[in-house]
Parts: sequence; C-alpha cells; structure tokens
Amino acid sequence: MDELSLRALLERTTSPEPPLGQIVDNSLRAGRRLRHRRRATAAAALSAAAIVVVATVPTLTSGAGHKVSKPGPAAVAAPTAVARIAYVATSYGTVVPISLATNVAGTPIKGPEAFPVSSETAAAATRDGRTVYEVGLNPGVGSTVTPIDTATNTAGPTITLNKVEATGITIAPNGKTAYVTTGSGVFPITTATNTAGKLIKGTRFWSREVAFAPDGKTMYAVNPFGGTRVAPTVTPIRTATNTARRPIKIPVLAKTNNVLTNLAITPNGNTGYVADGVYQGGPYVSSVIPISLATNRALAPIAIAAGGQALGLVIAPDGRTAYVLSSRAVTPIDIATNQAEPAINLPATAGYAYRIAIAPNGKTLYVLTPRGLVPIRTASKTVLPMINVPKLDLFTVLAITPDGRTIYVGARITRPRMFRGHKLAQTVGGGVVPISTATNTAGQFISIGAGTTVAITFAP
Repeated sequence: MDELSLRALLERTTSPEPPLGQIVDNSLRAGRRLRHRRRATAAAALSAAAIVVVATVPTLTSGAGHKVSKPGPAAVAAPTAVARIAYVATSYGTVVPISLATNVAGTPIKGPEAFPVSSETAAAATRDGRTVYEVGLNPGVGSTVTPIDTATNTAGPTITLNKVEATGITIAPNGKTAYVTTGSGVFPITTATNTAGKLIKGTRFWSREVAFAPDGKTMYAVNPFGGTRVAPTVTPIRTATNTARRPIKIPVLAKTNNVLTNLAITPNGNTGYVADGVYQGGPYVSSVIPISLATNRALAPIAIAAGGQALGLVIAPDGRTAYVLSSRAVTPIDIATNQAEPAINLPATAGYAYRIAIAPNGKTLYVLTPRGLVPIRTASKTVLPMINVPKLDLFTVLAITPDGRTIYVGARITRPRMFRGHKLAQTVGGGVVPISTATNTAGQFISIGAGTTVAITFAP
C-alpha cells in the first residue's frame, strides 16, 4: 500500500472526532465490512444518487489494449429526475440540505440517534421527493430510522427497529416501501404510515447491498461472507408479500476470504451481477458472477485479470457493459458475452482507487482515489486528467446528481496532530465539493458543520 493510502487509514482509525474515526462500526462484522471497504449502491437501487463504492486494497494492474464490445441488450432510458436538494447525512447524526441551484447549505436537521450508520446507503429519498429517510443507531435501543419531511426539512417521529444493527436503507421503485438491511434480515417500512413490518429472514443480510428488478417485483439481497464451508448467497425477496425465496448460491474462484460486495441488475432485468473480492488477491482470483434472474441460478464466474479485491461494480445505462473496479484498474465486461475485456489502468499517481460511479448518460466513469477524481470516457476507454478536489476527505462518498451535471464528493477541514510519531490530520469540520461534469473542475468547499459526510441522496 502506498504512503498516502497508509496515512489515510491511520487518520481514519485515530481521529478523535466522536464517534471515533468517521464512525466506528459497532460490531466485529461491521468492522470486517469496513476493512474490506464497502462497495456501491447497486445500479438498480432506487436512491436517485448513483453511488457505487469499493475498497482500498493493494492491487496489481494488467492489460493494455481494449476491444470493442458486441452490441448488448437495449435499454429504455429512464426519464431524468429533476432534483432540487442534496441531503447529506453526517457522522454527527445530522442531515444537511444543500440547494443544487446555489450550492448553499441549509440548517442541519438533527435526528434522535447517537450516531448514523457508517454506510453510503445510510440515507435514501422517496421518488416523489417528499421524504428522506436516515438510518442511525442508539446503543441499548437499536437502530432507528428518521423520516424527514422535505417540504419543511423537519424530522418526523422515530421508527425503532428493536435491538438490531442496520447497515443501510433503500426505497422500492413504487415508493411504497423502504427496506432497511440489518445483520439479521431486512425490515420493510411502509412509507405511507412510517411503520415497520415484520423482519424478512431467510439468510444473513450483513450487507447494505440490495438491488431491485426493473419491474420492482423482486428485491435481491446479498449475504456477503463465504469461506471454505459456507457459500455466499444472494436472496430474492418478493416485494408484494415481503417473503424471502430460496437463496442463490454464488460460486467463487477462491475458496477462502471471499466477500460479495456489489450487486447490480441489467436494465432489461435479465441478469444480475455480483462482485466477489479477495483481499489482496492476485490476478484472476477475484471475479464477477452473473445470475440468471429468470431461473435464479448463478452462472460461471468471470475472472478479473486485474489483481486486488474486485469491489466497485456499475452497469452502463444502455445495458451493454458492466464495469468493475480493482483499486488500480477498471475492467469492462461485455454483457452480451459475459467476457472480461482488457483492463483500463488508472494513473500510477492516482493511488489506490476505492469508489466508482457512472454518469446517467453512460458516457463517463468517475473513479475516486485519495488524490482526486479520475474521469474515464467509456466509448474510447480514455483516462482523462485527474480532477483535484480541495479538502478531499479520504475514503469518502461520491454522488452524481440525477441530471448528471454535478458530482458531489465528501470533504473535510483538518488540523495537524501527532500519533505515535506520525503526523496526521485531525478532522475539525466536514463538507462536500461540487464538481462540474461539463468542465471536470471542482467548485468551492461547502461546509456541513461538525462531522463528516457519510451518505448523499437527492430529492426533487
């Protein structure tokens, strides 16, 4: 691991900001999830923000040339949502509204929890934009979900989910149900009444990775951890009845230390893709596994030539290509043939990349690293100059507005401190930086006050 990435990890671990770090996870499993550096909002997840995340791990690079993908299944483009406000969930248990028109932050909205869930899906907006939900945790009480009325920017009555630890929240396509993933299963919340239903079991859902079929009739949830004896799985859930079906066993190339991290579904609903990552894995160890959604059966794993942990996974809006991030490279996968194409190598100066997102028009990928944001043109597979992000928060979130005009990246204000002979940065305030996709230039830092950025969602 390079010096900057190591320094970033030290800063993240030792920051005195309460709660410790950017939010210390509250269990060994959550710690494991953080060590493997969590991945992306599934491409089919219905938060308007297209956020996809991956881990920071040492990686080998591979590949030089690129082939042209064969035409894949055509997809009907979704109508562009008109978002007005970005809602930023912070590590201090607040949600800060930011006007997309003026980039001015409003008054922080305080939730009742002690601290929020440390997850890029800790907040989600309903499609009509009337409500934003934030997930948090109160020790001794359990997880809490706070509905925020976007007309008044006020928090409504708390929804308590007993003594479970939530990992994220997503909204069904029809907007009628919010689903909260936890270490025990999935809780459905009826958005009309803000009441929680019965826990949906069927497997362990220790992941915030879920994705909906385009028709919204089925939700797929990842059970990420496997090993020599336990296979990782993906569980289909009927949204009409909120019942789990038989889990889909996922074949992996490595038989130990494998972690399913990302789940995405093609726009035509035929195939799901799940990324299988092995920490510090070599070439052809990590993989992407296709799932036939007609039969709910996993197909043969697609080996990734780029070394490292395959984590970040996004699917192009036209449904022809999936892209997987492996720290120092992005590997395109031809969906028509399920063949991996040569890797697109990131600049050596970029450091270890940890997040990936794709523009709504599918023309550009954006890869976030501790040194800046790297754009990649999908048509030519050309890596463009890295965008310098002022006050970049190391291992932060990445969110693209529904119209694709602006990217928001988490940022922070720091001051020097020493820790065991290392000069580190103590966080004294957080914020976001807007980046214009037309010019690939960063705007001015927008302060969100105390705390750092945990999740970003957009509301009309």
